[in-house]
Amino acid sequence: MLKPTNTYKVSTKTRLNEIFTNGLPVNAFIDKGRCAIGATFGEIMYKERCTIIVVPNISILLCKQKQHPEIDIVYGKITPIEVEQYLSKYKPGQKIMTTPEGMSKIIKAAKEHGRLEELYRDWFLLLDESHTFISESYRKDILLPFKYFWRFDKKSIISATPFVFSDHRFKTLDYFKIEFTKKLGKVLLVHAKSVVATLNDILTNLDEFPGNIHVFYNSVIEIVRAIKRAGLTICNIFCANDKDNANMNKLGDLVKFFVAEPETGTYKKVNFYTCKYFEGWDLYDKNATVILVTDIHSEHTMVGVKSKGKQAIGRLRDTPYNIIHLTNHKYTRTMKPLEEFRKEYLHEAELLIDQYNYYVRDCNEQQLKPEYDERLDKFADINDTTNIATLNLMKLDQKINQAANNEIYNHIDYVKKDWEDGYFKVESQYSDLEIETATTIKRKSAPKQLEEDYLRLKNFKEKQQDTMIFSLGQTVEQEVKANNPIAYKAYQLLEESTLLELKYNIKKVQAAIIMKENTSVEVKLLKLIGQTFDVGKFYSNEDIKSKLQDVYNKLNIREENGKIKKAIANQLGDKGRFETHATKGDDKNGNSVHGLLILRSQFGLRMVA
Repeated sequence: MLKPTNTYKVSTKTRLNEIFTNGLPVNAFIDKGRCAIGATFGEIMYKERCTIIVVPNISILLCKQKQHPEIDIVYGKITPIEVEQYLSKYKPGQKIMTTPEGMSKIIKAAKEHGRLEELYRDWFLLLDESHTFISESYRKDILLPFKYFWRFDKKSIISATPFVFSDHRFKTLDYFKIEFTKKLGKVLLVHAKSVVATLNDILTNLDEFPGNIHVFYNSVIEIVRAIKRAGLTICNIFCANDKDNANMNKLGDLVKFFVAEPETGTYKKVNFYTCKYFEGWDLYDKNATVILVTDIHSEHTMVGVKSKGKQAIGRLRDTPYNIIHLTNHKYTRTMKPLEEFRKEYLHEAELLIDQYNYYVRDCNEQQLKPEYDERLDKFADINDTTNIATLNLMKLDQKINQAANNEIYNHIDYVKKDWEDGYFKVESQYSDLEIETATTIKRKSAPKQLEEDYLRLKNFKEKQQDTMIFSLGQTVEQEVKANNPIAYKAYQLLEESTLLELKYNIKKVQAAIIMKENTSVEVKLLKLIGQTFDVGKFYSNEDIKSKLQDVYNKLNIREENGKIKKAIANQLGDKGRFETHATKGDDKNGNSVHGLLILRSQFGLRMVA
C-alpha cells in the first residue's frame, strides 16, 4: 500500500493551483482525477523552482511552448548542442519539458556543464501522464526517465488515470487524490454487434452531427478500412510518423490525409487519432463529438477505459456535443483482478530470469557466448558486461497493465463500470448493425438470406424492448423491410417454428404469409360480404362473381401463388358465409338466369371494421 491518502473533494471547475497554492507537492504520487485540471500549466507558472517536466509526446511540447514561449523543449529533433545551450547559464524558475526519450540529452548536457549534481539536488522532476510509461510499452525508451527518477531529491508523478506501480519505492511517496462533487460528463456507451458497421453508420450520416467528429481509434489499418468503407473523400489522420515509415506505408493512397500535429482551426468534419494523440494536448473545437472506438477483434484498439479512454475524451477542452464509446465485448462474466496478473507474471518473470542466468553462468564457465532469449525483453534488463538478467519491475507492470486492460472487455458491464469509476455518467445503447460484402450476399441462398434477416429482425425487436437502439441511418427493422420484405412480413405474421417447419423455403413461406394475411382480414371480408349481399334475395351467378371479386380486390385476398383470388358464385356459400339455394331467377334486365337465393347468414356479429 501507498502512504495514507490526502484526499481533496472539489468542484469539477477547480484547478490544481487552487488546491496546491505553493506548487505541486514534492515526492508525491498525485492522482489529479481529471484531464485539463491545470497541472502542467500550474508548474510552468510556478517560478519558485526549476523544473524538468516529462510528457509522453511531442504534440504536448509544441502545444505548451506555443502557449508559453519561455519554456525549453527537448525531443528527437532537438540536438544535444541545443540542450547544452539551455543549461549553459543559470535561469531562475527555468522550465524544461521533454519526451521520455529526451531525458538522457538533459542529463548529458547537465554533466557537460558540471550541473548534474545541482539537477539532482535542486531541480524538481515531474513525470506527467505517468500511466503512459506503462501503457506505451511499444516505445523502446519510454522507461528512460526512471533511470534517473530516484536520484532526484525532489520528484513527483502525476496522472488523471494513474497506475499503481509494483516497485516498492513508489510506496515512499506521499499520495494525493482529487475527487469531485459531481460527474465529469456523460458517455454514450454503444454495445455494437459489429463495431465496424456501427462506425460506418456514423461516418455515412455526418449530417446528424452539428460539429466535427474526432475518432480515437488505435489502429492505422482499421482507420484506413473505415475511411474506404464509408467513402470519405476528406478527413484528417493523426498517427505516428515512425522512422521506418510503417504507418505511412499502411496509409497507402490515404497518406494525403496524414497530418503531423493537431492545430486549432484546421480540423475536418472527420478526424482520426491513434494512441500517440490520446494524452496531453488541448483540442479546441466547438460542438464537437468525441468517439472512442475499441474492438475485441483488433487487439491494439482495446485500450483501458480508465487510462487511455478517459485521456482521449479529455483532449476536448470545449463542451462536447456528444461523447461516444463504441465497443463490443466477449460475453464473459468473469474478470481477473490486477493482483492476480501481477502474481502470475512475476512468477513467470522470475522463473525465466533464473533459468537464463543459470544458462549464462554455465556459458561463462565454459567460455561460451550465451545466446540471448528474446522473451526477456518484456521483463528484464541485461548487464552489458556479465550478460546477467535483472528483473525490471516497470517492464513487468507494462505486461500486467496490458492484460488487465483487456479484462474489462470480457463483458460490457465491466466497461460501463470503468467509466463510472472514472466519474462519468453512462447511457447505454445497443447497435445491431452489420456489414456484409456484395460477394458474401451474392453467395447466400434465398432461404439462408431469409433466415438471417428474420432472426436479425427478431433479435432487434427483442433488444428494443429493454434497451435503447443506436442508429443514425436505417435501423435493422427499416433495412429488412426495404431489402427483404418477405422476411419482414414473415416476422410480423409467422412463428419461428413455422419457418423452421417450412425450412425457410421462399415459395412456401410466401404462401404461408398469404394465408395468414387472408385469415387476418377474414373478419373484414365477412363484414363486406354482409354489406354487399342481403338475406332472402336472389343474385345471378354473374352478379355474385362481380361483387365478390370487388371485395377480394379491395381486401387484397390472394391465392397461395400471390395472385388476387378469382371469385366464383359458389364461394358465397363457403363455410361461415351464407346458406344458399341454387335456383333460377330474373336478372336486372328481367332475363331468367341461374343464380343463388340467400336463405340465411352463417356468421354472427363478431365483426370489426
